[in-house]
Amino acid sequence: MNINRRLFLAGSASAAVMAALAACARNTDSTSTSSAGAGGEVDFDAAMNRKDRADLQQGGALNFAMQSAVANWNNMHVNGNSGDVRLIMDFVAPYFLDWGDDGAPTPNPNFLTTYEAEEVDGKTVVTMGLNEKAVWGNGRPMDSEDIEASLAHANDSDYQWASTDGIKDVESVEIIDERTAKITFKTVFPDWTSALTGVSPKELMADAKTFNESMAGAGAFNNDYFAGPFKIDSYNESQQLVTLVPNDLWWGEAPLLDKVTFRALDSSAEATSFANKAIDVIDYIVSADVYNQAAGREDAEIRQNFGLQWRHFTINAASGPLSDKAVRQALMRACDREAIASSDLAGLPIEMDKVMLGNRFFMPSQEGYQDNSGDWSYDPEAAKQLLEDAGWTEGDDGIRVKDGQRLSFTYIIPTGTPTTENEGNLLQSQLKEVGMEMKLNPVETDKYFPEYVNAKNYEITAFTWVKTQYPLANIGQIYGTGSESNFTSQSIPEIDEYVTKIASTMDEDERARMANECDAIIWENVMNVPIYQRMQFTAVPKNLANFGAKGLASFRPENIGYVSE
Repeated sequence: MNINRRLFLAGSASAAVMAALAACARNTDSTSTSSAGAGGEVDFDAAMNRKDRADLQQGGALNFAMQSAVANWNNMHVNGNSGDVRLIMDFVAPYFLDWGDDGAPTPNPNFLTTYEAEEVDGKTVVTMGLNEKAVWGNGRPMDSEDIEASLAHANDSDYQWASTDGIKDVESVEIIDERTAKITFKTVFPDWTSALTGVSPKELMADAKTFNESMAGAGAFNNDYFAGPFKIDSYNESQQLVTLVPNDLWWGEAPLLDKVTFRALDSSAEATSFANKAIDVIDYIVSADVYNQAAGREDAEIRQNFGLQWRHFTINAASGPLSDKAVRQALMRACDREAIASSDLAGLPIEMDKVMLGNRFFMPSQEGYQDNSGDWSYDPEAAKQLLEDAGWTEGDDGIRVKDGQRLSFTYIIPTGTPTTENEGNLLQSQLKEVGMEMKLNPVETDKYFPEYVNAKNYEITAFTWVKTQYPLANIGQIYGTGSESNFTSQSIPEIDEYVTKIASTMDEDERARMANECDAIIWENVMNVPIYQRMQFTAVPKNLANFGAKGLASFRPENIGYVSE
């Protein structure tokens, strides 16, 4: 199982996008070029098997697996901020932007008639106009009050946001007419498109209770709050199966597929289910066994692209031995990240030196990337010295103690996640060599995020961050003081200062320089420990078009279909 959280980065959108977005939208099916990077050449068109709609047949189903039942259908809520929910939302929710293979956004005319920005008195001012045909699932037209409501509560702590980066910096929203609003940010904001990728209905945003609770629970979806080419038809609780069908109120080109499903499956069952054609997609294949089994299906192919996922250890510094910075630093120096990556990725067609990660904001294949891990590389003797200098002395059983406290902490593992388990077993062995005891504690997968990680009820764990197209737009979401998604419990004023400066600087080179300085501070304080970038290997039927290993690009769900036979 591929436990992940979908958050903040990995695109190449620049300040120049501001001017480009005033132009007409383009179709994302246009021809792309190949690019070299981690893992070698990528043919972007082949990665998605891009085809014209005219070449595709009407009908058919596309069946996905998901990690677990949906905790909250509001993906802006901290418990709805998962890769599974985001993928479902790609089919049923408003998606205002199309992203190209380079991560650059253009407006989607199904939703937007105006989408342009200007700088006025040192502030970014955006004019957004909605397509008069756009309607919510209850038939109500999408309007400028929805825009206003979507941005009105970013600074209200009763709303349990996954992130308020970007929207919390909105100074005002002026309603121009029924479908047009003008949004003014407090400062110049180069990544303004990251904050304005869609809207929510004013009914969902009306109060904190509705926002937090109205769609909490696997069967609590509400199509009135969605507006996309598909709608949710049903949730089968006994099978943990979500079924989508075409939205009869959709105003754009009709979906080619008749049905899309998402079934909760243990990761150990995904390869067999794919081989038996019970599911049609395995995304981010992470083991050689699954890769080989998927490749063995007679009608399958494995598509490849640069990955948006990165593995890491996250550390809660709120209490216990890990509240000691020297202990966290010693843990990092005792961690052989390359050995862990090599074990996780054994048997996959990957060049290891291309995916080792020394940066939290840029991927190795991206401009701006630099390896900031040098001072914190694997060195067990340096780890021992850090502990000695901090007063942690070796006990009779080899585990260190200080002031009567044993250097012992617990690593939580969501059941059925072999990657997290493998990483824990290896780290446990590595830490023991320097006198640190790490106990392994399996917990129920459905409770892993809501009751442990989100609740900061853990000491150390490992999971996957899933990036978006904006490498520098949401630094505060994970590392800023007070963020719901700052799972480390650390508050570092210097990082908060960088968050503000990076978010309001137009010069991309200067932003990259500051981001790397900020990353160095995060390495020093050990808020988390990056391990490696995942290449995106996606197994699908060969005749599936306009979907696959998308990398930074987006897809139009209505254009997904099967090549006519």
